[in-house]
Amino acid sequence: MIYLEIPFVSENSGIDKSSAEKEIQILKISEDTKAEIFEAIYNRRPGGVNFENEELDQVLLLEKSLSRLGIPYRQVKDE
Repeated sequence: MIYLEIPFVSENSGIDKSSAEKEIQILKISEDTKAEIFEAIYNRRPGGVNFENEELDQVLLLEKSLSRLGIPYRQVKDE
């Protein structure tokens, strides 16, 4: 399992929601996971998303998207 932690920082509030949604929608992951990512970006409670190891390519794409948007994240591998 790979857990991608997306901590809330005050700058997240200033990120355009339509831009974030556009970046997240291109990923080939479930709609539930996309909703969890979106919620983690804008929710003040700590949040993140679990991925299976087979989804590493989507994790990397998500990390690139978060970087483009200026959203902090941290990858935690659980072997």
